[in-house]
Amino acid sequence: MKKSLVVWILGCLTFLAGLHTFDAVLCFASSNNAGSLLGLYPFSDEISQVAENVGIGAYFWLSLVATFAFMGVTCCFAFYDPVLSYVKRVVSETKIDDVQTDARLDSELTALSMINESLTNQGTLLNTVKGELDFVKDGITAIKIDAARLRSKMQGLETDLARLRKCPACGKNVVPEFRFCPHCGEKLSLYVLVRQVPKQDSQLVKTISN
Repeated sequence: MKKSLVVWILGCLTFLAGLHTFDAVLCFASSNNAGSLLGLYPFSDEISQVAENVGIGAYFWLSLVATFAFMGVTCCFAFYDPVLSYVKRVVSETKIDDVQTDARLDSELTALSMINESLTNQGTLLNTVKGELDFVKDGITAIKIDAARLRSKMQGLETDLARLRKCPACGKNVVPEFRFCPHCGEKLSLYVLVRQVPKQDSQLVKTISN
C-alpha cells in the first residue's frame, strides 16, 4: 500500500513536470515570457513574476530536468520488489555457501583419497609381510619336523650304541665304551652291534667306524 501511494504521487509529479515542459515549449512558440500553467497555482502573480525574471529558457530546462528526475525516481519505486530482492540476496548467499561448501568438500575428498591410497599401500605391504610370515612359518614347521626326525634317529642311534658290541676276534660281548677287548686285547676299530629281534632268532648286524 505504501509503495503504491509513493508511486502514485511520484507519477503525478512526473506528469506535472512534463506539462510544464510542454508549457515552456508553447511559451517559446508564442513568445510569452511566463507559462500559462503557472497562473493555475496559488500565488500565481508572484510565481509569474519569478518566471519572467528567470526566463523561458531556464523554465524549459528546469521543467525538463524535473520531468526526467521524477520519472527516474518513479521507475525505481515502481520496479523495486523487496521480495525479489530478498530472493536474489538469498540465492547469492546460497551460491557463495555452495562455492565454499564445494571447496571444503574438494579438500576433504582429497584428504580421503590420500588416506585411501595410504591404506591401500599399507594393505599391500601387510599382505606381503603376511606372505613372508607364512613362508617363514612353513619353514619353521619343516625345521621342526626335520628336528623331530633327527631327534628320533639320534635316540635310535644312542639306543643302538648303548647295547653291547661283539669282539670280532674272540666273539665275546664288549661294553661300547671299550676300544680294546678286555678278553683278548684286540683293538676294536670296527665293532658290531648286536640287536635282538623279538619275533626272529636272527641278529641284525651293523658295522660302524669310529
